[in-house]
Amino acid sequence: MSYEKDMMEKNQRGEVIPDKLDIPLLKYLWDASPLSFGSSKENYHEFFKKISVLNSFSDNELRLFSKFLHRREFITSEVIFRQGDSGYGFYFVFQGSVNIYANHLNPNKDDLGELIIRLDQRQYFGEMGLLEEFNRRSASVVAAENTVVLGIFKPDLEKMLEFYPVLGAKFLRETALIMANRMGHLTREVMSLKRKIKELEQRV
Repeated sequence: MSYEKDMMEKNQRGEVIPDKLDIPLLKYLWDASPLSFGSSKENYHEFFKKISVLNSFSDNELRLFSKFLHRREFITSEVIFRQGDSGYGFYFVFQGSVNIYANHLNPNKDDLGELIIRLDQRQYFGEMGLLEEFNRRSASVVAAENTVVLGIFKPDLEKMLEFYPVLGAKFLRETALIMANRMGHLTREVMSLKRKIKELEQRV
């Protein structure tokens, strides 16, 4: 069973989803301070500031946003979610990297299929599973090495919208922009492939 599917089933049974990222206020304020330096290890504040989808958030908004995230460590080759699973969360790569595989011929097979891309630190994935009601994962995501991921699940987003509606709306807007940009990129790729196919047909 994948990590995401396990979290979804725990929530359906009414269990508390574990590994909640809970940064003490004073520690977060210290990390955000210009006086905080000298550590070679990136702290959460620095990490969030370098994420493009979060770069419009204020320090206080980032601190509040972090309260809804879950931290999970994965060992090499551990599955985060599988192609065909119900989408449930949106993930940020805090440390390490993940591989994305797609098997379009038979998504139910154990074989993960073809390696599509590797995502490294500060990249993100899974946003469609967070926003779409009946989303099915179009690819499998596996830890390429020992990796730390920060995830936000659908119930977390619902709580954010309930308790911090402005923050939730801002996050939804940024997430929708990610999807729009990716759809735009996909459209351009399809148009480029169509042109190449047409050129090949004309040569035959």
